[in-house]
Amino acid sequence: MENSRELEIRQQIDAYVKGQLSEDEIQDLWNEFAKNPHLLEVLEIESGLKSILEEENKPKKASINVLPSWTWHAAAAAVILIVALVQLFKVDTPTELNQFLVANIEPAQIETADALRADGVNLTEADSLLNLGFEALISGDEDRALELFETVINNHEEEPYGSKAYLNKGIILYNEGDYQEASTAFQESADRAENNRMISEKAYWYLGNALINIGELEEAREAVFEAYKIDGVFRTPAFRLLQKLNYDLGKYDYDDFDTQQLN
Repeated sequence: MENSRELEIRQQIDAYVKGQLSEDEIQDLWNEFAKNPHLLEVLEIESGLKSILEEENKPKKASINVLPSWTWHAAAAAVILIVALVQLFKVDTPTELNQFLVANIEPAQIETADALRADGVNLTEADSLLNLGFEALISGDEDRALELFETVINNHEEEPYGSKAYLNKGIILYNEGDYQEASTAFQESADRAENNRMISEKAYWYLGNALINIGELEEAREAVFEAYKIDGVFRTPAFRLLQKLNYDLGKYDYDDFDTQQLN
């Protein structure tokens, strides 16, 4: 079933082929096509391009002139837009890819203790260190937070503490723009969180983002695909980012995406 956003895009396509969109609205529509290339098929159908081209290839008959004039304008508009989009995708700039990335990871993604003292559960030293690191981070003391998470890494590698601390370390480094070190921390978290679905998804998603920032697109695609397969909260943004990575890496077939192999 089509979601409300796709229905809205279809209405915009219909308005476009009828010449009812402003320049700004047309630009917004192009941005949607850049994010979702499959919508080009909708444009082709809505404009009647296929049927017109088929008719054009047949022997000319007098009756062809009875086609409504707006149909020919729609076909021309569709061709112009498709050509423009092809040119748009040929311009391979970091900005295009960066618009799909996480710019800054929110503190809410930091992993803390699984329970609170109020719940009647005794917190371990590692739990307390994770909580203190979170408090330091939201207070603006990133250096102190990193120090606390490093203490967990060095003294409490057992799970889930190791994967949590590495994830938290990666988040701070990512927000500081140290994507190389962040990717190392996220990879460590992902490796340790094999049996923890939530932490694993976060680790792979942010790992993919960090790797893109250092230009490792093939490795990023693998990491984002791992996050996508977990089918959690990052599935939708992971799918969109995979589409963009697939295009940039020359993998154009988005059909049956769930069944495609990375190689």
